[in-house]
Amino acid sequence: MLKARALPYAVADIGGTVMQRSQPRLWQYAVPLLFVGMLLTSCGDTKTGGPGTAAPVSVESPTSTRSAPGSTTTSQPQETCAAFLSSAPCTKYTGISGTANNEALPWVASGGVNAQLAAVNGELLLSVTTRCAPMSGPATITGTTLTVRNIAIGASGCTEDGGDQQQWVLEFLKRPIEQTFSNGTLTWKSGTDTLNFKSE
Repeated sequence: MLKARALPYAVADIGGTVMQRSQPRLWQYAVPLLFVGMLLTSCGDTKTGGPGTAAPVSVESPTSTRSAPGSTTTSQPQETCAAFLSSAPCTKYTGISGTANNEALPWVASGGVNAQLAAVNGELLLSVTTRCAPMSGPATITGTTLTVRNIAIGASGCTEDGGDQQQWVLEFLKRPIEQTFSNGTLTWKSGTDTLNFKSE
């Protein structure tokens, strides 16, 4: 009796004739597998900087500073109240009177001028507000003399005589200002002109 031997390839009986189907070659499996493998690996591939792609951009705040290579720290301006004189309270001041060439300026008493001194990151900053617009600039105090530099003027909204008053205050601030404080009144003298303030 003959034993059937397992063949490594398929055998078919077609019309009583035994036919052998040829054994599949290795390359017939390898090509489709290689193609599928390439598809799978290309799905996970990330490209940057090529056409149609956006490369990551590092954006730093305008106030950020580099303290050491590779590290970024952001510092906010530190503003504190500063006194015009050691005997004067550290606060905002409102104009109560003023003179120009020894003539009274009634518009000062009706809220025409306000002043405040602040320390921003260790530097003095004077802020003066008129009916027209705010003005500010870096300041120094030597003894009792206040000096303001690089005065910047904010958005202006002058009405009637406000423009002339604004210009007068600006010229006043451009000169060295002698300061005194007595009986709760802060007095500024610039040339022959004066401004008197009370604390708010």
